[in-house]
Amino acid sequence: MPAVTKWVVAFAAALALYVPDTQAAEYFRGRTIIGAGVFVYGDKSILLVDISGDKSNMPACASTGRFAIDSSSPAYKDVVALVMTAYTKGDTNVDINATSSCVSWANAQDFIGIKVGTMPW
Repeated sequence: MPAVTKWVVAFAAALALYVPDTQAAEYFRGRTIIGAGVFVYGDKSILLVDISGDKSNMPACASTGRFAIDSSSPAYKDVVALVMTAYTKGDTNVDINATSSCVSWANAQDFIGIKVGTMPW
């Protein structure tokens, strides 16, 4: 096998095994939103969300037990509308899809999706 081909194969194998922490999905299912707020920090808006139930599998950086998403996310406005609606309704069937990072807000776990109701992901 030529040296270039070996390198390409090795690189492709390493890339296939690599999953960035920011994309590792964590799910929090069947929860209730017990608090939510939006505020401006610098040039971004930040949505912070608190939910009921066990949060023991949150990353260490999420010391407040909250979730965050900021206005640089393409779905930010939709997520804000959905979260505030769910909070107002007191919906008890909320699922959150989160990453294992705390980039949007240093002490809150980033989330990339939210579902309200009984619709499957």
